[in-house]
This record gives sequence, C-alpha cells and structure tokens, in this order.
Amino acid sequence: MFSHILVATDGSELAEKSLPYAIELAKKFGARVTAVAVIDLYPYIGAIEVMPVGMDMWQDEVRKQADAALQRVRDRLQAAGVNCDTVVQEDAQAWRGVLAVADKQGCDAIVLASHGRGGVSSALLGSQTARVLSHSKLPVVVVR
Repeated sequence: MFSHILVATDGSELAEKSLPYAIELAKKFGARVTAVAVIDLYPYIGAIEVMPVGMDMWQDEVRKQADAALQRVRDRLQAAGVNCDTVVQEDAQAWRGVLAVADKQGCDAIVLASHGRGGVSSALLGSQTARVLSHSKLPVVVVR
C-alpha cells in the first residue's frame, strides 16, 4: 500500500512519538522512509537590533539542531531495521515544507505528531499538522 513514507520531526519528544508508527508502517509494507525537519532561516523579528546573536550564527545553530533531530530519527529507525534518508527543508511554514518534501521525494504517506490543541488555543496558534491535513493529497497519519 505504501512504498515511501515521510516522517516529520522538529526534534521534540512529541515528534518522536510518531516514530513507532512510521516504523510499523515501513515494516508492514516494506516501505522506505524519509525524515524531514523544516527550518526557517529568516524568522520574523520585530526589532532585529535585539537579536542576541548574528543572523549567520543563528542560522548555523538552526541547521545544527535540525541535523541532530534527524540523526536521532535515523538512529531509531535503523535500530528497528528500517532505512531512513533525511532532508532539511527551508521554509517559513513547516506544513508547506513537509508537503514540498513529500512531493519532491515521491512519498505516498506522511506520519507526524500533533499537540492535540483544540478550541481557542488551536484557533489562535494555528496548527502545522492541521494545515498538512487540509492541504495534503496523501494519506496522513497523525499521532497524539
């Protein structure tokens, strides 16, 4: 059913909760897995003067954190016997970056975690997961 699964991570413990599901699907269908971390290299900053570090230093740190998160995902999947490629995607919106990688890599399913916020919190904060769900043409497995 699935031959290429995309799993999204932001390096959080919550994101790592999606890994057992990605592993199970990959094993069940003999699918390969690509893990993605989406980074925003140019975040909106109201007053650039208050930034405690330079932009280059900040961007290097963001990339380093994304690489570390992806390495943890790769290690977990490989320990479970599942091969995993990784991609760092630049985009100001995580949902858009996830969908761009899924399309570019030819994935046929997406696995990601959700904070499970509801009501006013969800409406005010928005949800990257909800946006993936509403814009994806692929099956999406959401883990809470």
